[in-house]
Amino acid sequence: MRRAFVLPNAQSQVCLPYLKNNTRISHFQSSIMSRSTYTAFQRHLLFFSTPTTPPKLTFLSGLRAAVSLGLDFPVAVVLSVSLRLMYAPYPYIFSKISIESIPRSLHRTQLSDAKLSKQNYTCSELLALLKPEPRQGFIKHKIDQGHVVGFWTMAANARTHKVSKEDVERFQQGEWENAVVNRRRGRDDVLPLWRGGPIWASGHSWAVRKLLGVRVYQSRQ
Repeated sequence: MRRAFVLPNAQSQVCLPYLKNNTRISHFQSSIMSRSTYTAFQRHLLFFSTPTTPPKLTFLSGLRAAVSLGLDFPVAVVLSVSLRLMYAPYPYIFSKISIESIPRSLHRTQLSDAKLSKQNYTCSELLALLKPEPRQGFIKHKIDQGHVVGFWTMAANARTHKVSKEDVERFQQGEWENAVVNRRRGRDDVLPLWRGGPIWASGHSWAVRKLLGVRVYQSRQ
């Protein structure tokens, strides 16, 4: 008799069949349990990864994730390539990246220690929450700043250009993407062009649905 374990993922679900093999089942269960030990940054990367064990960053998984957040196709390509350049071990930039193998020194800030006193935050207010870590170095601090700006770019409301306190709290946990994806499925929160959004929302929606199977900016009809 075949047994199936369903593993939830930000983009999809994968069903892995197992025969009566206690060793394989035990290994699979222990892999799931290890995810509870992920850092907030690793949980953030789960959204951009494949629904496999262990989860891995690929160009296609990153591209589909970026598009589902509302980014225009060329911007999503740049983001997916950037993830590879940042976290793939040189010279294997085209290989799959296991998020479990990314060194802690390359983990980005999630503002985990920031105290939130406002209901909404502008980009500059989010950056003000980022405090330099001891012996962090200038370059790493600037990369962390870019990571925070990237979060604001994708998560902020399309009209007010502010991020809600709830979204920042989810960012601190590394699990902010799903709420944004839900908002971007319709056309009430279309990213503006200057924040990486599409020029033509309906045309973009049709194209990425056909090419990537991603539903974003759908009409209400």
